[in-house]
Amino acid sequence: MATPVVAAVLAGVALQLVLPLLSLRLGLVLASAPTAIAGFLAPFGFLRQSRAHAGRERAGWRLGIAGSLLLGASYTLYTGYAALGLAPAKPNLADLLSVASATVALVGIALAAPALPGVMAGTTHVIDVATVAGSLFALVWQFVIAPATATLPLGSQLTFVLTLLPEIIAAALALTLMSRLRASADGRALHVLAAALALFALAAVGSTHNATERAPWYAMGVGALYLTGGLLVALAGQSTVGAADASGRRALAGFWTALPYVPVALAICAVSGLYLRSGTLSPVLVWALLSSTGLAMLRQFLSLLTIKRLLSDLDEQQDRLRHAAHHDALTGLPNRTAFHGRAADALAAAGPDEHTGVLLVDLDGFKPVNDQLGHAAGDAVLVAVGERLPGALRGTDTAARLGGDEFAVLLPGLHDPGEAEMIAARIIGRLAAPVPTSDTQVRVGASVGMTTARGAGHSIDRMLREADLALYAAKAAGKSVVRRFTAATTHPEPDRLPAAVPQPRTSVPDQSQHTA
Repeated sequence: MATPVVAAVLAGVALQLVLPLLSLRLGLVLASAPTAIAGFLAPFGFLRQSRAHAGRERAGWRLGIAGSLLLGASYTLYTGYAALGLAPAKPNLADLLSVASATVALVGIALAAPALPGVMAGTTHVIDVATVAGSLFALVWQFVIAPATATLPLGSQLTFVLTLLPEIIAAALALTLMSRLRASADGRALHVLAAALALFALAAVGSTHNATERAPWYAMGVGALYLTGGLLVALAGQSTVGAADASGRRALAGFWTALPYVPVALAICAVSGLYLRSGTLSPVLVWALLSSTGLAMLRQFLSLLTIKRLLSDLDEQQDRLRHAAHHDALTGLPNRTAFHGRAADALAAAGPDEHTGVLLVDLDGFKPVNDQLGHAAGDAVLVAVGERLPGALRGTDTAARLGGDEFAVLLPGLHDPGEAEMIAARIIGRLAAPVPTSDTQVRVGASVGMTTARGAGHSIDRMLREADLALYAAKAAGKSVVRRFTAATTHPEPDRLPAAVPQPRTSVPDQSQHTA
């Protein structure tokens, strides 16, 4: 898409260079005829765009068809006027069709642009358009409208302003759209169309200035602007639509951030220069500049609100990420990382007469549930364990899921190791209750291995190894029991390892009961 755009610009520059060498009539024909042809060719592309969209975007492209046809009709008349050497009084039919084309295209491009995310984004976009339009109006008033209407009656002045107003708004919309839409190699339809609107607006303003100054109609690059704008209209119908910049990265990236506010800065500089030279300002300029400045301040206030909301969302997201990093996604219990951190803190802070207990809880009969009833039933069991386990503990204790069907419990501040055994017994009792699944109820038991340490300075890794050896002993003892780590459990006999103990069949319901 970049190559045709460059070619359109070069064609405009070439025309601008040769216009001084041509007669007035031939120059006008060469500038107007390509735009007339482009206006009648563009609807074919816009029709394709409308068929690829629905709702407001389809309506926008259909208005684009109407605007292009009006543009083609307008420049066909301009071409005819030039070829026949006619100079009808202004505003003539071609002028009216041109203004109608700009107005229809203005509404169409606003509808065809992808919807912005949220009310706030839409509101700030409208404010941006109004701010830029006000600044452009101040510039056009100072350099074009005021000199051109100085000798006109009030009614004619109003007509003149209303004729240029759609062009000014179109240019403002073009600038803001180009800063808000993502452009890609195949997604520049609205960018190209917006650029065409901006060029036609500049051409209209330049043409009026040339007429006021009695300069050739093509002076100040007006000839190049007209031809390039017409060619861009034709190109816009041949490309696709880019997506809205929902991420906001384009609006924060380099040149695009400042693009809509370039006219604001220019208007302030121009009006300041005028005041320094003359010491007075037109009331129209004052109100236009005040309005634009007020809207810019409102825009910044809304931006602050948006940033505040984004920061709040970011804080919530960070909290969720921190929670996810230290908690099990299925049960909601702390995970292995969180357990190790809390255990290390508890062991470091333990008093000389305090005991710290570590329990390892392994579910009995969980594998048959998972294999025979499916992972959904297995997940239901794990979720139930995650809900029941904290209910058997004290407020200062921590239950965590280490992985699979293995859970760990931290018991800080124990007065006696026997407290850990009582808590482990409560855990076994709570987990023995039936667990409802989608089709039936299942029962699983729990075996617990425990170890305790007195005072501070103990290693959580060592305590977990001791609790793991005690858990092997509990499994070998028939399951659903508690075993405490002792010297005898340091080297358990091979035939007492859990792999040698068959899983109880009573943990999975009878198949006929499951079918029912």
